[in-house]
Amino acid sequence: MDIIWYMFDMIGTIAFAISGALVGVARKMDIFGMAVLALATAIGGGIVRDVLLGYFPPNSLRNVVYVTVVISVTIIVFIMYNSRYRKHAMGPRSRAGYLLADALGLASFTVTGASAGFKLYPELPIFIVLLGTITAVGGGIIRDMLAQRIPSVLKEDVYALPSIIGGIVYYLMVISSWAGEAVYGAFTVVLVIRLLAIKYNWSLPKVR
Repeated sequence: MDIIWYMFDMIGTIAFAISGALVGVARKMDIFGMAVLALATAIGGGIVRDVLLGYFPPNSLRNVVYVTVVISVTIIVFIMYNSRYRKHAMGPRSRAGYLLADALGLASFTVTGASAGFKLYPELPIFIVLLGTITAVGGGIIRDMLAQRIPSVLKEDVYALPSIIGGIVYYLMVISSWAGEAVYGAFTVVLVIRLLAIKYNWSLPKVR
């Protein structure tokens, strides 16, 4: 289980690092600004999760791999967007890449947050679901605030809701003796709902 958790945590870290770096590109930041947004997105939610669970220092600051991976991803994105092939990465493709990376990060961190909460507090389903959601959207909120944007979770088409549903699915599967499949089931549910929301422009009700 620890290996599976680490795998999903790394998938989320890489995916959110890409989305954070791409926001830096869109906001015309230099490589340092891109790195700051990538770090905030990739490890911000995990830091909040670990603080709520009482882990000091947080896992992402205790293990040099996380920061190294995020910086490496930022450099790759920077080089790609500064190369002569950048025209192939800009425009709709860049937007699609950002949305896909963000969806993967959302699904991965929902799983890691919910599973970490269940490991320590299996008797608190609300805490487990909310911890998965906070882990998934926390980094994006920090990223958007640093980029001077309204956080996506507050205005985007269905965004936090897939994470909440994924956390519920994870908890129900674990208590139903499907613990081995719970991480994969929750990950798939979050990813599919988020991608469908993007494709069909699903939105929650707003004041007209």
